[in-house]
Amino acid sequence: MYYPGPGDFNWALDTATALLQGRDPYDFEASSLKVPYPLPVALFGLPFVALPKPLAAALFFGGSSGLLAYGILRADEPWRLSIFASFPYIYALMFAQWSPLIAAAWFFPALAPLLALVKPNIALPVALNRLTWTGVTLAGGTLLVSLLIYPSWPLRWLGMTREYQNITPLLTLPFGPFLALALLRWQDDRARLLLAMSVLPFRGVYDLVALWLIPRLSRHAFVLTALSWTVPLFDFGVGLQTRPAWSVPVLFLPALGCVLYDLWQARRYDAHSHAQ
Repeated sequence: MYYPGPGDFNWALDTATALLQGRDPYDFEASSLKVPYPLPVALFGLPFVALPKPLAAALFFGGSSGLLAYGILRADEPWRLSIFASFPYIYALMFAQWSPLIAAAWFFPALAPLLALVKPNIALPVALNRLTWTGVTLAGGTLLVSLLIYPSWPLRWLGMTREYQNITPLLTLPFGPFLALALLRWQDDRARLLLAMSVLPFRGVYDLVALWLIPRLSRHAFVLTALSWTVPLFDFGVGLQTRPAWSVPVLFLPALGCVLYDLWQARRYDAHSHAQ
């Protein structure tokens, strides 16, 4: 039986523990499978360091999922709960990933800039569309404290990210360049979210939960959820890994279809209004 333990939340726990013990959290050799998080990740690990790691990860992921569900229901979009039946969410659950919490930040903007300090390549698309003074102040204060604790951590961290394995959807041929069509609706925050997710690198399909923020209609969200389960059909191999490039035609292009559908509807409405 495959057992991932505390998954990616392990970085928050280990970084917090190292700082509490006065050790350098970056004192190890990085590899393609061992790329550290930015130092502010310790903030999320501190409340859980006294707990067994699997329990800590379960509480973190459960709390993230609960916050996401609450945000969806508070926005009066219950159909968007189909996100919890998607393959990226289940995949994220298996590895205690951060993507549900990052998606929740769409509904709780104060969290978004802070999460951009923790997992910038995944959280920046949400943060850039959900900037608030509260969020920026919280993130700025956290960054300042982290620099006071360990002034050189950004350089240490950046130097250890060279082995990070990733893809950039927009540059993934042959389908990726089509994602630039999201620019046709650049004034819409969900189109900007898709575009930002397209130009920033990600590692695994578990990073893509935020794509479910893009559909505006229940039927589009349900289709995206159904399509997501075709991803593991493409090279689901050892260690429960899938090739993330398949997510471009299977997930990103349908999300682009939602954006273009909204554009078509908006232009159709404008044409009807002018005709009256």
